[in-house]
Amino acid sequence: MFGTIQFKLIAIAIAVLLTFFAGWIVNGWRYEKQIAITKIAEQKVIQEKQQENQAQTDLIRKAKDDQIAYINNQLADALVSLRSRSSRSQYSAVNGQDGTGRSLSSEDATFLIREATRADQIRTALDACYKQYDEVK
Repeated sequence: MFGTIQFKLIAIAIAVLLTFFAGWIVNGWRYEKQIAITKIAEQKVIQEKQQENQAQTDLIRKAKDDQIAYINNQLADALVSLRSRSSRSQYSAVNGQDGTGRSLSSEDATFLIREATRADQIRTALDACYKQYDEVK
């Protein structure tokens, strides 16, 4: 029924199909491998950028912490110097009315110095936040 030529044609067709599928499988494997290599390279670049951003952030945070420590040292010095001031008197009518703050009672001056220190700390933290945003974005 079937001749030798027909078997040869069927064998050639099967060989061509097997070759096609083998090539398709190998190329698919190579494609998947290339995608994996590309993803690894992208992740490495992202990690390096994250490390660079973290280093910048750490420097900014250290500068902020140093500035806040300096502000706190100034507060401590100011509080020590206020110990020699007189306490608030209930009869004091000129408490701070001269405009210089020299006549402020110890309690009032301490309150104002603490508020100024708190404001300076908030300002320093805000400046660090802006700097970090500008450098890391």
